[in-house]
Amino acid sequence: MDARPTTRITAPHDESPSSGTRPRVPYTGVHSVVRRFLEPAQDTLVVLLALVLLGVMIRILMMLGADLISPQLSFSVVVAGVLFLLVLVELQRLLLIYLREHHVSVDVMIEVTIVGVLREVLLLNPIEMDPLQLLALTAFVLALGVLLRFGDIRAPQRRIRYHGATPDARSRGTRRSSSPSD
Repeated sequence: MDARPTTRITAPHDESPSSGTRPRVPYTGVHSVVRRFLEPAQDTLVVLLALVLLGVMIRILMMLGADLISPQLSFSVVVAGVLFLLVLVELQRLLLIYLREHHVSVDVMIEVTIVGVLREVLLLNPIEMDPLQLLALTAFVLALGVLLRFGDIRAPQRRIRYHGATPDARSRGTRRSSSPSD
């Protein structure tokens, strides 16, 4: 007879909640290694995207300046450029939120989509649009607005980071002092 102890491999749901121990899964070491290398790589890509967006925003601003001083000022071109710049600013904000909190903010994505759709409607001239297409775009923007207003997608207050603020100072708007007496 074999006197070696037998070990039983258990799934996480097999562990009893009263024992208080988590089962060891052999591949969790791989997860930490992958996270250690992939997260900085993703952050680097997001920073590069943010820099590219900044360059595009500067280019759009220069084009808007050239359009404003040109003798044939086109109102629709200026409005389209300004709205495109607003979309880029919102995308930049989305990237910065991702860098800070490591998640994509759905409410900012909805705001970007609303501004982008409104920009396209203004460019297509709503007077000349097919009524059914205009109705569909209107329903889409209204649905996004309702989702933004009444959907529970906003970041909860507890997730908003107050750098250097104490919990009771948040409500007063004061910052914690960095003196050693605290």
